[in-house]
Amino acid sequence: MTEESKFWEDLKSGRFVSMVKESSKGRSVSSSQEVYNILKPIFAEEDDVEKAYFIFLDGQNKVLAIENMFSGSITASPIYPREIVKRLLSLKATSFIMAHNHPSGDIKPSAEDKSITIKIAMAAASIDVQLHDHIIIGDGYHSMADTGWLNGVSRRFSNLLTTHALPANWDEDAA
Repeated sequence: MTEESKFWEDLKSGRFVSMVKESSKGRSVSSSQEVYNILKPIFAEEDDVEKAYFIFLDGQNKVLAIENMFSGSITASPIYPREIVKRLLSLKATSFIMAHNHPSGDIKPSAEDKSITIKIAMAAASIDVQLHDHIIIGDGYHSMADTGWLNGVSRRFSNLLTTHALPANWDEDAA
């Protein structure tokens, strides 16, 4: 077996996963390319199942934890914002990055990908935690932050979370 094929087999076996997770703690992540480089080997472990990983960050954008929170089938993975919020609070994270794989290799975000990103961003923002990015990994990667889509979502809904944005007749409208 060549050195390259042995490395690939070790990578796919998951031998490097715990090493990646442990060595990243306390380190800062500053770009979607870095996130891709960190997570691509983790997704290689079981590349026929859609999984969602989260990188939880402290106030200085240093990694608190990298965790696989959800796994599914070859085409989908259920994601529950409530569980993400619980984990954000327990780790005392101030921000996070979401990443999931598309086993098909297609990195284009689906309507479901966009919908869950909005739900997660809103849930996190309501507890003053920021979603920095949602990255889709396949044949390459797609960053919702790099394309500006995530920033557009944040701008669109930021007024909902500020008290000065409530209309004067808010109480009457709620009744």
